[in-house]
Amino acid sequence: MATFAIVDDPSIQGLTAPGRGNPTASRLEEHLQSTAKRLKKLGVRPGACVASALPEGPDLTTAAMTASRAQAKFAPLPHRGSCEQYQSLLLKSEASLLLLHAGSHPAREAALNLRIPIANVLRHFEAGVFTLEADIPLVRAGDRMFEPPRPSWKRRGIGVPVVLIAPGPSYRRLANRLDATNPVVGITPPSLEHLPLPHTIEHVAAECARMLRRYRPHGPYALAGWRTDAVVALEMARLLEEQGEKVIFVAMLDASSFASATLSRAIHQVVKFLRGKSAPPPDFMAEALRQYRPRPWFGKILDLRPPGGARLNWRSIAPQGVASYDAPSEMLAEPNVQTVATILAAELIQSIK
Repeated sequence: MATFAIVDDPSIQGLTAPGRGNPTASRLEEHLQSTAKRLKKLGVRPGACVASALPEGPDLTTAAMTASRAQAKFAPLPHRGSCEQYQSLLLKSEASLLLLHAGSHPAREAALNLRIPIANVLRHFEAGVFTLEADIPLVRAGDRMFEPPRPSWKRRGIGVPVVLIAPGPSYRRLANRLDATNPVVGITPPSLEHLPLPHTIEHVAAECARMLRRYRPHGPYALAGWRTDAVVALEMARLLEEQGEKVIFVAMLDASSFASATLSRAIHQVVKFLRGKSAPPPDFMAEALRQYRPRPWFGKILDLRPPGGARLNWRSIAPQGVASYDAPSEMLAEPNVQTVATILAAELIQSIK
């Protein structure tokens, strides 16, 4: 097993990964600032050491950059090893926090044995962009250890709950712009590689629906998903209605940003995502999107797309109604997020008339 070297000033590498979009410079800067603040809230102080058992890739790169922003040292541990080896490395690094992807891992067991806090790295659509979530106890299902999903954050209210899929700082801004009477629930979908088979969008949506109903057992609900997670929100709506719950609408926020001309043609034929003859080997999410075939949903879809966004024919799978809205680029950034909040608020008001 290789050793590690503490990194004080990481260099910026190309942030690319199969099946994940490339973050803009402004999006990356926003992510670094917010995640550095999150590290501080997790107890990381200047001069402390943040250890990582993340694999080589964009998440590891931005994790190192984030630690640097928080004035902390960064210790990238090998991605593979035994519990005993990780215990030795964690003690040597004097780590005050361990970062790793959700799911069972020897480094997690080692950190728990040493009582070192753990933060799960929950990936977003863009390469290198993620949410840091404090670890929760593992439970056993058969002989498999996994983390039960839960809402990432929530705001209380008495109206129709707005469920935002894959929350982060941008979603918090959106929540703060909505009427305080509407509860807001933020859900980060679990990573497919940490779920048992099948690795499908429907499986992710089912996990998210179970998570939602543990917090809010009954509807009505209003769902919203950004980019890739828009189809997760759509599948959640269909599943919830099959379970007898009412869904007011599904808001597809910038869902065209990850689409290609191939996707636009395929959705007319019941959708074929991210197809490419010469594409690099896909990750689990990219493969799930490629295989995804949405079934009809008879509720209302809100299609919020930025200038130049692909016009996808969502009506082919939602024959009862699609409301299309023009929204600014980077629609969850300030001050553009106000436009999205205004649209959702108007639709919520209309739903109760």
